Amino acid sequence: MWVRIPPAAPFASIPWPICQASPPDPNACVDERGLGADYAYLLGVYLGDGMLTRVHRGVWRLRISLDARYLGIIGSCKAAIEEVAVRTPGQFLRIGCYEIYSNWKHWICVFPQHGSGPKHQRRIKLEEWQQRLVERHPAELLTGLIHSDGCRAINRVRRPLKGRVGVYEYPRYFFSNRSADIIEIFRSACSLIGVETRLNNWFSVSVATRSSVEILESFIGPKR
Repeated sequence: MWVRIPPAAPFASIPWPICQASPPDPNACVDERGLGADYAYLLGVYLGDGMLTRVHRGVWRLRISLDARYLGIIGSCKAAIEEVAVRTPGQFLRIGCYEIYSNWKHWICVFPQHGSGPKHQRRIKLEEWQQRLVERHPAELLTGLIHSDGCRAINRVRRPLKGRVGVYEYPRYFFSNRSADIIEIFRSACSLIGVETRLNNWFSVSVATRSSVEILESFIGPKR
């Protein structure tokens, strides 16, 4: 005897925005419940070094340019793309960098910051569902931002001592972006985990206090 079982109650959540693909396909789209740490990392990389371009038949191409010296970062980016889009990304070598790419109709849905012109010439604002994800995974977002538009440097200070010159070394982190909005996204994520930031100028932020550097060292460290 066949018995019809009623569907389970829907997951309590704020509805995912309307699918932006052309034509819309909500069943193949994603929602906030299916995104996590990998998306937060990929969002950081996208805000720094990524872009979307339309290719054909409503398909969007995610393109991210990464320094060819850091194969570990390239691997992390490709793994995040595969986790978010459930498809294997491609890559090809340019002068000094690899372009990582992935074709998918729904990249426009997960990266609503796409628009015409450079990011620093238009408003960049996280959607509410993105902000919720960032609040759950601030470390992953910061890692993506540092991997794309940041660096870890070693400061060396020379101090005269008895009969010799002592050298004191300590790491610092820097993040640079011409978009004031992206700078603010970086600083806000830092504040979520107790990292103190300082503006060097309108497009550059540094993290230099020992306690704050130690927090970033615990999950970012040198680029590889």
